[in-house]
Amino acid sequence: MVSNHDAKEDKSVYQCPVYKTEARGNTYVFTAQLKTKLPPQKWILAGVALLLDVEGVSDAFAPGKEVALA
Repeated sequence: MVSNHDAKEDKSVYQCPVYKTEARGNTYVFTAQLKTKLPPQKWILAGVALLLDVEGVSDAFAPGKEVALA
């Protein structure tokens, strides 16, 4: 039997799922630990996740298409 205090939950960290694409599902990569001032439950209920490849964004940073910073 596992006691509850063994799996201590940090109320200031949201365990955020990270996916390769917007499709989510089978594109899961890892869980990022994000600090939060609000309860993690807020982000869970909102369905917040990080995406590694957003359509159109990666194209702007393709080799030879770099944009100079002002």
